[in-house]
Amino acid sequence: MKCKNCGADVGSEYRLCPYCRSELDYPVNNSQPQTIIIQNVIPNQPQPQYYNQPPQPQYQNQPPQPVYYDQYASTKNKYLALVLCIFLGFFGVHRFYVGKVGSGLVYFFTVGIFCFGWIYDIIKIASGTFNDGNGLPLI
Repeated sequence: MKCKNCGADVGSEYRLCPYCRSELDYPVNNSQPQTIIIQNVIPNQPQPQYYNQPPQPQYQNQPPQPVYYDQYASTKNKYLALVLCIFLGFFGVHRFYVGKVGSGLVYFFTVGIFCFGWIYDIIKIASGTFNDGNGLPLI
């Protein structure tokens, strides 16, 4: 086959001329019908697996496990913190006890944040919504 642009002899395996990089014209053969693939999936045939399926979790049909609250609660005693708060809450001793050292110092120097924080802490400890320094509720 000859290149129409530069006239060089080019083999039939080339799509572009290796000398001038122009596109080569190939003769069109109309004797064979052109094959058009519309859908390349064979119906009613199992499809091949090209990757591993992830394993299904084993816990889907099992009942939920019980929650043990001592794993999610503070080791500090709620009643001791309440007694410390009632009698020594002006000085923030209850906050030092539960591990809140920073706010314990604030309570110490402000006399329980001028008594309002002291009363607020008594109510929170008695109602069970007071947390220790790690954010865990007192038991």
